Amino acid sequence: MNKQKFAGKRIVIEFKYYSNAKAKERGINIGTFALREKDTEQIAGYVEGLKQEYPEADISQYVIYCFGNKGFRVFEIEAM
Repeated sequence: MNKQKFAGKRIVIEFKYYSNAKAKERGINIGTFALREKDTEQIAGYVEGLKQEYPEADISQYVIYCFGNKGFRVFEIEAM
C-alpha cells in the first residue's frame, strides 16, 4: 500500500443532530431535507483556518445531518 496515498488530504466533517422529537416538531422530511446555509458558512470557517495551517492541502468538506434513529443525510460541499 502506498503510504503517501492520503498525504496532503484533509477532510472536515460537521455533524448536526436532530432528535426524533425535534425533527417531528419541525416537520423535517429526511428525503427532501436540504443543506442549511448557516451550516455551510460554519464549515467554511473551519476550512479557512485549516487552509492557513496547511495551505497546500486538498480539503474535502461534508455536513452530516442525523435525525434521531430515523436516518441521516450527507452533503459534500464543493470547494470555492
